[in-house]
Amino acid sequence: GLQMGALISAPLSAMGTCLGGCAGTFLASGCFHLAATGKVGSARAAKCVLVWLQVFTVLLAFLIGSTAKNWLPGLCDGLGNLHLGEVGICECRGRSDESRCWFPQVVYRMEASACMVLLGLLIMTVSGCAEGASRSRTVAKFMAVFIFGFVLLFIPNSPLDVFGTAATSASALFLIAQAVFLIDFGYSWNELWYSNALAAHRREIGVRGYWMWVAAVLVAAAVLIAGSLAFSVYFFVSFKSTPERCLTAIAVLAALMLLAFSITNWCAHGALLTSAVVTAYTVWLVCEALAAAPHDPRPTLPAWLALAMSGVSLTFFAHSTGLASKSSAQSQALVDAGGESGLAEGAADGEAAAGVSAGEVKDFALQCVVHLAAALYVAASLAPVTGKAPFAFRSVAVFTSLALYGWSLVAPHILTNRSFEV
Repeated sequence: GLQMGALISAPLSAMGTCLGGCAGTFLASGCFHLAATGKVGSARAAKCVLVWLQVFTVLLAFLIGSTAKNWLPGLCDGLGNLHLGEVGICECRGRSDESRCWFPQVVYRMEASACMVLLGLLIMTVSGCAEGASRSRTVAKFMAVFIFGFVLLFIPNSPLDVFGTAATSASALFLIAQAVFLIDFGYSWNELWYSNALAAHRREIGVRGYWMWVAAVLVAAAVLIAGSLAFSVYFFVSFKSTPERCLTAIAVLAALMLLAFSITNWCAHGALLTSAVVTAYTVWLVCEALAAAPHDPRPTLPAWLALAMSGVSLTFFAHSTGLASKSSAQSQALVDAGGESGLAEGAADGEAAAGVSAGEVKDFALQCVVHLAAALYVAASLAPVTGKAPFAFRSVAVFTSLALYGWSLVAPHILTNRSFEV
């Protein structure tokens, strides 16, 4: 009987081992092939992939983090039977604040994995692998975020706590970058509506259409300014510590001074609507700084609003005219002007051989830097950390953003030999 059982079980065991090995090999091969798929054909598409990578990371962090308390404790208890119950994120198990520990730790791990992917893409871009980093293996970028996030689950919480604290301070870099986007948006918005007013004036015998567009500009600016003043008064009255009141008062006064300066005759290219956008964003930055203050009371920023603003900014940045298009135009002009020149032909051939232009390399590298800062900002928005350093860094972001707008107003008068037309 034993010999008969052995004769039956041995082939079945061998078959199971063989099938298991084949299935594992097939799965691994499928994953490798999947990771190698996905190729985009333009610089703008490559930039849009980075935006979707941010969206994917945020959804992953939110979905896993919001449900972690339902399944991670049981998983950690199971690992405890293997004497691994306190490995990595399982350090949250048994803590007095266990229910509040899971979500931020998951967020830190997912956003840290996104930072690792973006940093890797940046290194590849500046080291000569720009085409592979920007246009190839799109699926692998998303898979890497998930894989790195999974691996980080086994890393102790203390390094991720450091990451969270650093992210809240370093996210000020993204707030400054976002100021650049919004200043550009404000100028574009004002130019569009004023152009519509002029077009209506040319089409009509009267001036009714012209004044309707002008009224729209004035109403939009008035709403932004009134809302900014209302919130600034609320902040000044509600948060009474000296640093917070000084920040609110000085920042809002500086924004209003820039607004007044922008509508003077000397500042011919200034615009009321653009200044209103900057004033509103200044009050938002003040709120960001107050939310990171080291003591109570402090405002609570809705994470969805912060994420929505950052998403709009990144989308606007991805669709804006970057260095790639400028470089392509310059290269084409070089070829057109010197069709028989060996230098022009060499430049054109070099770009064709590389697959991407020098401008696209710089543009994608800049995109990676901005998205890296955005990932830090997302981590700070979903799992904020308060303290003196975050408050200080965000306060610096307030005045740096105002300085950038001020420079945009005076630069044409200082750098008279430069063209600031887009």
